[in-house]
Amino acid sequence: MKSFLTSVFSAVMVVTTCVTLFSSCKTEEKYDFVFEMPGQITATFGAEIVIPFTAENITSISVAAQPKGWTIVGVDMLNNTITVKSPSKFTSEDSSVEENGILRLTGYTAIGTRVNTSSYLSLLNKQIDLTDKYSNCYALSQMDTRYTIDVTHKGESEERISPDSVKLLWQGPQSIIKYSSYDAPKGEFTFFVGHEDILGEEKEVIETRMPSGNAVVAAYGNGGQILWSWHLWLTKSDIESTAIVTSVGDFMDRNLGAYHNGDGSTNGDDIYDSYGVYYQWGRKDPMARPLDYSFSENSDEYVYNHLDNYLRWKYYDADNGAGSAEFATANPMAFILGSKSNEYDWLYSSHDSSLWSADKKSVNDPCPRGWRVPAGDVFTAFDIDDLEDMAQLGDVKNMYGWHLVDRATGVKMFMPGAGRRSFENGVLTNLNNYGDDYNPMPWIGYYWTAGTAGNKSTSLFFDLNTTRAVNNNYEPQKEMYRANGMQLRCIREK
Repeated sequence: MKSFLTSVFSAVMVVTTCVTLFSSCKTEEKYDFVFEMPGQITATFGAEIVIPFTAENITSISVAAQPKGWTIVGVDMLNNTITVKSPSKFTSEDSSVEENGILRLTGYTAIGTRVNTSSYLSLLNKQIDLTDKYSNCYALSQMDTRYTIDVTHKGESEERISPDSVKLLWQGPQSIIKYSSYDAPKGEFTFFVGHEDILGEEKEVIETRMPSGNAVVAAYGNGGQILWSWHLWLTKSDIESTAIVTSVGDFMDRNLGAYHNGDGSTNGDDIYDSYGVYYQWGRKDPMARPLDYSFSENSDEYVYNHLDNYLRWKYYDADNGAGSAEFATANPMAFILGSKSNEYDWLYSSHDSSLWSADKKSVNDPCPRGWRVPAGDVFTAFDIDDLEDMAQLGDVKNMYGWHLVDRATGVKMFMPGAGRRSFENGVLTNLNNYGDDYNPMPWIGYYWTAGTAGNKSTSLFFDLNTTRAVNNNYEPQKEMYRANGMQLRCIREK
């Protein structure tokens, strides 16, 4: 079995030469030597993999490097392919065979110029095909795995697109998504999720685990515009098996885009990893977390493109050409600031209360398949845990959140106070101030629902009042402007 993974290790060069005693001349040497796809994965021992490359003005090729245990069967200069055979067996104890490694070729031009191109070889038995489970979001929890998704459907609808190209738009942190490819005839995007090494005191690897992070993959038309995009959510455990069963439905045990749920931990890393990504109401595309759990620098978490170059979020005014569904789809990294003339909706010329729905999963619903944005009244079944509500301030405030209690069953669910992005300027904020500049509240929580209230939408809201515990606030249907960026806690579809 063979399969190829994509994109750009290229060498296109121009060499200028030729100088004589009486005059000078310029000769351009043009050449191109590149693997058409920089990653090849096979799930079969002893499989022959035929790897295509482009070779313009390359007269000969030699193999500069290959992983141990992999065999070079032959180089076909006529058809521009190299055939590689994977190891016949592999065990982690066998140092004579490498499970993964770099294949590097050196090409030579007619005048002897050397140019290199590289490809990654991997022998893997784990692969997951998600093409029949198309959605706006994919929750991924298996490391060292090749995933394939459909990139022709808009969300879970039957509305289709035909992308000219597909690539990773952003990821955070770096290099969590690798070796991606787009198979245009099939409309499929393939990528690899590796693992994270845990180091011991002597800097030796003592454990490996699933990397955590978020990424967005974008499909482009032939004019370069983004047609649609999909959220890849790398999280540490299976969201299906960890669901919290309540009287009003099964909730995820973590926010959408969070790595886990700290469940009231006061450890900074646990709190931070419990924060999800942020959504403007009715949009499917996520925006990143703050740079740290306490919002101390009021900055976004760093995100990177497929080349690991740093990217910044962009901010646009709704009343200056950006306030349309078409603009939002074409610009997944844009936060659209609300317009006062349109009640601070990110849509400018009209409102659209059908973008998210609790009755039928909408094309813009950002939750993974089998889950949806919760109904507008769902949080009326809960209240803040009485013990935490009346506890000493010092015992509660460092949790950055509340346990909510299902009044019918007593089931508890921890909700981090991850704040919001302001509808006015996109600024991340996790503080409320009750008129006392010297005693701001340490955290607030905002969670969107699918509910609407006129031209606003409803949310779960809670806060911790640092003045008096009896002033702690819990509003299960707080009306909020739709341009706010807020957290989501998905509920299972019935």
